[in-house]
Amino acid sequence: MREFFKNSFPYFKRHLPALIFSMVCGIGLTLLTLITPQIVSLLVDRVLTPLLGGEAAPSNSPFLFLISGVEGDAYTKIFFILAGTLLAGAVLVFLFSYGKWYVGHLVTLKAEGRLRADAMKKIGEASSPLLEKYSSGDLILIATRDPSNVRDVYVHNAQFLLNGILSALIASVFLGNIHFSLLFLPIAGGAACAVIVFLFNGRARRYYDDVWKHSSRLNTTVQESVYGIRTVASFAREGERRALFSGDNERLLKTNYRGVGLFAKRAFLTQGVRAVVFCGELALAVWLGISHRITAGEFTAVMGYMGTLIWQLTSVLININNIQKNLVSARRLFGFLNTPDEVAAKYGHTMPAMRPSICFRNVSVKSGDGYALHDVSLEIPYGKRVGIMGRTGAGKTLLCKLMQGMAECDEGEIYIDGQPLHTYEREELARRFSYAMQNVFLFSNTISANIALYDPFAPEKDILRAGALAEVDEFARRFPEGYQTTVGEKGFGLSGGQKQRISIARALFKNAPILVFDDVTSALDMETEHAVFNNIRKECGERTLVIVTHRATALKDCDEILFLDGGEIVERGSFASLMEMKGNFAEIYTRQTGEMVFGGGEDAQ
Repeated sequence: MREFFKNSFPYFKRHLPALIFSMVCGIGLTLLTLITPQIVSLLVDRVLTPLLGGEAAPSNSPFLFLISGVEGDAYTKIFFILAGTLLAGAVLVFLFSYGKWYVGHLVTLKAEGRLRADAMKKIGEASSPLLEKYSSGDLILIATRDPSNVRDVYVHNAQFLLNGILSALIASVFLGNIHFSLLFLPIAGGAACAVIVFLFNGRARRYYDDVWKHSSRLNTTVQESVYGIRTVASFAREGERRALFSGDNERLLKTNYRGVGLFAKRAFLTQGVRAVVFCGELALAVWLGISHRITAGEFTAVMGYMGTLIWQLTSVLININNIQKNLVSARRLFGFLNTPDEVAAKYGHTMPAMRPSICFRNVSVKSGDGYALHDVSLEIPYGKRVGIMGRTGAGKTLLCKLMQGMAECDEGEIYIDGQPLHTYEREELARRFSYAMQNVFLFSNTISANIALYDPFAPEKDILRAGALAEVDEFARRFPEGYQTTVGEKGFGLSGGQKQRISIARALFKNAPILVFDDVTSALDMETEHAVFNNIRKECGERTLVIVTHRATALKDCDEILFLDGGEIVERGSFASLMEMKGNFAEIYTRQTGEMVFGGGEDAQ
């Protein structure tokens, strides 16, 4: 718990006055609840019993002062004093309940919001090595459910626990004041319940850890199934995905079944203890009443306090259970927030130049026992046009990510304007690159909003210009709402080529000095690809252009072409020099142009 408060209190300390006020209201509510049986006891002994023909019984209630000075046979006056006290208590109960629930919940929602915002900020700024430690299911829980569970400790668990313990103590004092023997069973029952909870504590904690693990796995499976629904359907693998979901769902169900069994056993034991205590206390109170050691009013009070004690024991147990669950959430949330991002920490605060050059010196990235990229040296002065080709898995995308700081090298160094890449401020470095990624992600928004991701308040003419350059016009104008057409999550409703064109437009709209296109024309026909790259070459001006593609024809105008194989640059040079080399690039170019001419390709005309 100390670790929990150390991590969470900075978020809630500014709301401490409101939390204290809420807690005071809760304590007031508890006290009023415990005072009520005392007033009822006086009503029974001083009003009801005499009116039914009995004698007014003596009482040792601490609230006798309410009717001190009133004649014993002034039953009407006594009744109105005590009934008025109960009515005033009812009004205060209403006010205290409002203060306890409204104020505490209202102010701590802000703290929950800050927790959630910090979690999302950390997710957004985290380096790839840090994010790889967590599944998407973990990150969803961290950013959504966990902040709410942390807040629950302050507004629910702490208050219920405090009020429960306070109620039990005060009720015990009142019981002892009525007759000391009435204390024995409640104390023994409370001790027995504490032992039961302690014995089940470790198993309950393991249960919540397992729920976290299986919930995370199930979330990941559902997310992948929804995002990949088209791919799944196209390969007729719905049955396999359903089986995967069923397996994850079954594991979570089994874990919850285990939890139900665990808590049922604990409830059986604690309910048994409470039943024994209540029945024993009832029998003892009856015996004390028969032997005239307590009055009828005091017997009524005993029953009221026993009800309070039984309920508060239940409340304390429930809250101990909830605290365990919420501490698991807190451990996950703050474990993520407090995990140092060693890669992000490497970055400095220098501003990169507006016309940056890039240099790789003997850069290598390890993968298992080998290398995903090995001994790459490369100079990309500002304004150079570089084409990158290679077979699948050759390291093309990794090369693009390395130059932007989206991946880390294990050996060698990457320089921007002669300075190590980590010299610069990470966010400013990202501003120097426009990156159209291989895997296109479109938000559930309009075509216009997806293009204008970098600046949502940009003039419409800038959005339309980027759309025209990327040939988005060709299909967007056909929609009734044009660029204001809403596309679904992940681009549902659009073809692969249409999504790629929006991705290209998004990169062009950013208007960064370095443009990186990572195989973003694979779903385009030859004619559209040719038009898009012609537009880019005409409009990019002096900007650096890096094109990754499987189509050799798209790289004819590049200043330098790299051909990667097995993570190494095996061929490099201009288009003409590579064709003279008659190596991998020339072979692919010859084969592709032959297919276009003789195979009926779309650019054959």
